Amino acid sequence: MLFLKNHDINTRSARAARNILVSFIIKSISVLINMALVPLTIHYLSPAKYGVWLTISSMLGWISFFDIGLGHGLRNKLAEALARGEMHKAKAYVSTAYFSITILCCFLFLTFVVINNFLNWNQLLHIPVQIDENMRAITFVLFCTFSIQFILQLINSILLSNQQPARVSLYNMVSNLLVLIAIAVLIRYTRESLMHIAFVFSFIPVLVLAVVNIYYFRSPFKDFAPSRKEIDFQVLREVLSLGLKFFIIQISVLVFFQTSNFLICRFFSPELVTPYNIAFRYFGLITMVFSIITAPYWSACTEAYMKQDLGWIRTSLKQLFRIWLLLVAAAIAMLYFSDYAYRFWVGDQIHIDFRISFFMMLYTLVVSFGNIYIIVLNGIGQIRLQMLVNVIGMLLFIPLSYYLAVTLHMGISGMIIATIICSIYGTAIAPFEVKKLLLNSAKV
Repeated sequence: MLFLKNHDINTRSARAARNILVSFIIKSISVLINMALVPLTIHYLSPAKYGVWLTISSMLGWISFFDIGLGHGLRNKLAEALARGEMHKAKAYVSTAYFSITILCCFLFLTFVVINNFLNWNQLLHIPVQIDENMRAITFVLFCTFSIQFILQLINSILLSNQQPARVSLYNMVSNLLVLIAIAVLIRYTRESLMHIAFVFSFIPVLVLAVVNIYYFRSPFKDFAPSRKEIDFQVLREVLSLGLKFFIIQISVLVFFQTSNFLICRFFSPELVTPYNIAFRYFGLITMVFSIITAPYWSACTEAYMKQDLGWIRTSLKQLFRIWLLLVAAAIAMLYFSDYAYRFWVGDQIHIDFRISFFMMLYTLVVSFGNIYIIVLNGIGQIRLQMLVNVIGMLLFIPLSYYLAVTLHMGISGMIIATIICSIYGTAIAPFEVKKLLLNSAKV
């Protein structure tokens, strides 16, 4: 029995290490691709049009959050079923999730089609009159393809529950590479067009995900491929009991991150969305690196907690904290060289205030620290307190952003500070919750 337990620990740790290493390689390539995408897209459009594109795409990208928690719920429940070897139940989870998400997407799409006819996007986003584009048609194309992507991206939850985050990173990298190639073709053969950009950024990921779904359900995941006969609304209740909590957390994340572009556009101007996003992506390298490291631990913690392997979880927390300290030093170095990095990346046409860079660095470090403990709680499924605190933060975010950014004239820096304040759960509460949870579990 001891041998089997040690074997599980070694296998789990080795799998996590392998995923981290492969993900680093893939993500490094993805970073280069994404860095090339920004100046290339700005070159094809313009800073003003690029700001409009970021705002529109981020707003419609909200659909990826509206799966009522099915993705995260499926990830945890499927991981539990696989750990127990319950393949029939695994197939029921997958089949029911795909069916439910398809019904939900059809409802969201039809609702959007009706609402879109009454929206004036130019007025809503204060789009300058010189930007002569059919925004209603562009948003229709984006929402249509995002709805399809919404269904197909469930395969990512299945890969994550199988502790294969590196493969998720690989397919995202392939999508971005194809987008990069497509934009290069647009620059050479077409005039600037938001519609062309919308089509490229939305259609290509759908195509890649469709291929991935077909491949996995015909071969590696054939045993629990979606089947109409396996749809079971009893297991849907199991998934949603956890998934709805994740959904509420996702909504709070949506408010923190996705509304920032809209608020900048509304409070200030579309052109200021660009420097905000460049700083966000630059210091987002810290978040990206740490997310690569923590990604395998979510489902690994699910497995470890089920088997009461609390020692492995404690050891993992200590390792992640040491890695975070190294990232603090890296973030400070990135701040020091930020002006040089921005000029090398996007040239002299975009100026980014030092305060924006400083608070963006602080924000990424705060979020990364909190994720050490949140990843454990997510894997275990203990997320009720996280949900409640995030709801409070969500309600405070917009008025606090307005107060700091507009009333106190702090500008974009004030919005970032508001995000930091509203993200208090990970830094101030989650560490104590994890400690208490592990202590109580050890006594059982």
